[in-house]
Amino acid sequence: MTFSLVGRCARTGAYGAAITTSDLAVGSRCVGLVHGKGGVLSQHRTDPRLRDLGVRLLAEGASADAVLTEICGSTPDIEWRQVGVIDAQGRIAVHHGRSMYSIYAHAVVPDCLALGNILDNPEVPVAMAEAFAAHPDAPLAERLLAGLEAGREAGGEVGDRLLSAALRVSGPHEIDLCDLRIDIADGDAVHQLRRLHEAWGGRGEAIRKVALSPDGVPVNRALFEASVARIKALDLADRFPTERRRQAWTLTE
Repeated sequence: MTFSLVGRCARTGAYGAAITTSDLAVGSRCVGLVHGKGGVLSQHRTDPRLRDLGVRLLAEGASADAVLTEICGSTPDIEWRQVGVIDAQGRIAVHHGRSMYSIYAHAVVPDCLALGNILDNPEVPVAMAEAFAAHPDAPLAERLLAGLEAGREAGGEVGDRLLSAALRVSGPHEIDLCDLRIDIADGDAVHQLRRLHEAWGGRGEAIRKVALSPDGVPVNRALFEASVARIKALDLADRFPTERRRQAWTLTE
């Protein structure tokens, strides 16, 4: 009941994934990324511990095959699981558990793995991978979203409507460029994820600046003045001496 893709940008070292399903909050449990090292997808009767194991191994520099071997050997329930791994060299490894009763498939293009289970047809991952490959110069997030949309248009999953979706792209210093989630959609989750991504815009870089160089980011003037006014209205200036310390902050124009 899930289709997804994981890929990398060889130019920047970023890894990313896009995923959707008819269950809730898929972004909370299936995707693991290590910037510059790789990505892992763990789905179908998901055990998030498999994702976490994959992340640890990728961070240590393990190959995709080695990661998958360790994951498969770590649990007696591996035949219920679907797992995909891409490593630092773009090598890919995939496991489809024999206890999966549905149509399942995967497809590979350079720097990308698409896979799914409980699919409408076996060509869904092919459409996803081809859409990813069709935009080699686009940002990684856009390529992943295009792949997810292509999977939906190719038939997606059998049964219920898509309730949740997620898009995540890694960044340096362990700060993701984006980690966007639709946990419960009131329409099509992939469409809502697209809207969220468009609204997100360049906020990833702004968040990085705040995290790494907070002194260099001006304070929003409107929020500052509203806070000063509220402090004054509640007679809290002794507790919050913001007005007296006004020169300590650089405000936006």
